[in-house]
Amino acid sequence: MIGSVIEKCLEMKLMTNRMSILNKKNNLIIRDFEKSDYPGIAEVNKSVFPDKATTAEEYSEFDQKRHKKCKHRRWVATVDDAVVGTGTYTQNIYQYHPHKFKIWIVVNPDFQNQKIGTNLYNQIYAALEEFDPISILTEARDDMSYAIRFLQSRGFEEFQRYSEPHLEIASFDFTPYKSLEQKLNSRGIEIKTMRQLENDPGRDRKLYELDNEIAADLPDEETFTPISFETFEKQCLKASYTLPDAYFVAVDGDKYIGTSAVNKYQAEKDLDTGITGVTREYRRKGIATCLKVKTIEYAKRHNYAKICTDNQSTNEPMLNLNNRLGFIKKYDWICVRKVLRYSSD
Repeated sequence: MIGSVIEKCLEMKLMTNRMSILNKKNNLIIRDFEKSDYPGIAEVNKSVFPDKATTAEEYSEFDQKRHKKCKHRRWVATVDDAVVGTGTYTQNIYQYHPHKFKIWIVVNPDFQNQKIGTNLYNQIYAALEEFDPISILTEARDDMSYAIRFLQSRGFEEFQRYSEPHLEIASFDFTPYKSLEQKLNSRGIEIKTMRQLENDPGRDRKLYELDNEIAADLPDEETFTPISFETFEKQCLKASYTLPDAYFVAVDGDKYIGTSAVNKYQAEKDLDTGITGVTREYRRKGIATCLKVKTIEYAKRHNYAKICTDNQSTNEPMLNLNNRLGFIKKYDWICVRKVLRYSSD
């Protein structure tokens, strides 16, 4: 057993060495990520996804707040010391499994079709072997045929989709929703912001419990795993992109029964919707609609042009709500999976 493990490690080392020699011939180096590479990977991401840019500071924040049990490693591809691509394996704390991974590869369009993506993929694939992975997930936009072909040729198969619709604030008609909040108030239900609830000593714990309850009901083929309060506090309540005045909560007495929030990322000029949902016993009462309208009011008041969101294709209630509100779909993200071995886990 020990001999086979050593043998495998030697094979991986030889593969890495061969790859390094080949890359240097092409003026390309694949190496481990360093903190000084944050601006470089931010530029690569922006070159491919200009409408979903992430700053170097945000990448650093995401890394610092990642749960320690989630395995994570990143590489960069450089040409003449400039970062032209990046590849990562990671794990999702909301859908955690010790042998399931998500990978992400992005290459600057000026350097695509030069085997850089292939080299990054091979590096990631070789590094994952020591963890005996069950499956690898990733995703590609449906308008990026080259990325879809790349993944299909490596054995990835589609298992679900989600869209990223957006709402143009200037065209939104508030008239049909004017009396909605008043109707909820007559039933004892109020809509408050996270900031307005700061005098409630149990606020943060209630928000945490509400988030876990709603997230558990979101349709997904991957099993939801509840997160810890500490993780929720880091990634939601104290994150730089969280807006306390745009984090709306539906309350019934001292119970938190629904939420919708919009976030503001540094490099984006628009707002992004976080989780929206209502606890089971309070659904189909107009609460989710009222919460969403509140986020639109916030956007209009603060002169934002758009609100962006994402919808899983199987989440029909939220798809229908966003359609009624006027959200327009731009494209689909195709979620793909490569099964490496079967397990009863």
